[in-house]
Amino acid sequence: MAHFCTKCGTAYVPGARFCDECGKTLAAAAAPAPASAPAPVRSAGAGVQRRHLILAGGALAVLIVAGGALAWLLAPEAASASSFSRAIDAHLTADEAARDKLLCLSNLPYQKEEIRVASYDSSTRQWLDILVRGGLYSAPVEQSSGGWLAQSQFVYALAAPGKAALRGDKLCVAKGVKVAKVSGYEQVREMGGQQVAMATATLTLTDEAAWLAKSPDRALILQRLPHGDLEVELPLALVDKQWQVTDRAQLQQAAMAMAGTMRHASGAQGAGMLDKLKSVFRFGAHPLVGKWKGPMGSVLEFTRDSVIDNGKESKVTFTTEGDAVTVVSQDGGDVAMQINMSDNNNTATLTLGGMPFAVLQRVRD
Repeated sequence: MAHFCTKCGTAYVPGARFCDECGKTLAAAAAPAPASAPAPVRSAGAGVQRRHLILAGGALAVLIVAGGALAWLLAPEAASASSFSRAIDAHLTADEAARDKLLCLSNLPYQKEEIRVASYDSSTRQWLDILVRGGLYSAPVEQSSGGWLAQSQFVYALAAPGKAALRGDKLCVAKGVKVAKVSGYEQVREMGGQQVAMATATLTLTDEAAWLAKSPDRALILQRLPHGDLEVELPLALVDKQWQVTDRAQLQQAAMAMAGTMRHASGAQGAGMLDKLKSVFRFGAHPLVGKWKGPMGSVLEFTRDSVIDNGKESKVTFTTEGDAVTVVSQDGGDVAMQINMSDNNNTATLTLGGMPFAVLQRVRD
């Protein structure tokens, strides 16, 4: 490329220091810019290796998370208030008969259009008068029974709200029930290779009947329920890694089978296991638990594993079958008692040697 002098315009050879025409000092030609260093070439293998490391790390993290989740899913459910509450709620939701035992009254033939009560039966009349105030029955009409032994009786007619409250022959106070609180879940034991426990659950009504909610005698009505305090004790077992309500009779049969096996055992090991079985027999409650008043005003108290009579405590074993409870002394010194429950477990007939001995009434604190 030609260069020209800035003073006279004469062309000059590149690299000349002075203009040949006017002698002006010429500026040196600008040195060409150095070529930029070539960009480093990255190894394709290194990039692939790095990607493989990232992918492997991610896969390892996924495996760790998945393994932890799988271990959590396969682990047995822990014994806790929440796990027992879930199991009891599921049991009460699925088992209509179990709900009816908690929510319904069956002490009278409620399915009849009329209930006739003798004038001297004041306790039944007082109860029906409560239902009259709740709107379930009309006010009683006094009539004579007629005949040679004529006596006065009161007729209670079932009203429309009373018919709506019936389930079969039972009078029910609500449609459902759920757990409000669970205690006793620390009583976990192993029986026959299975984890079992007895939970005490305090319940609350759901879908309560309108007549009950409006009744001025709501508290008295609830006291008449089989579990008037809405507190129940239920046996649970760990089945398929989840706690479930189980059958009390099955637990008793398993305990009896274990006891029969251990009767043939000998030595210190057998004795130790028999002591363990005694705790199994005392496992859970029975319908007699509480204080009872005898015909002469005496008070008899039953605990889970003993009888207290006039301050003297005796260790016993309770076996429940239906409405009958058999009480056997653990030292074998006393005759077995059989106690038959009635009136929603508020009355008990004590029998000794097959003969009725006394009628007991439950004491409500």
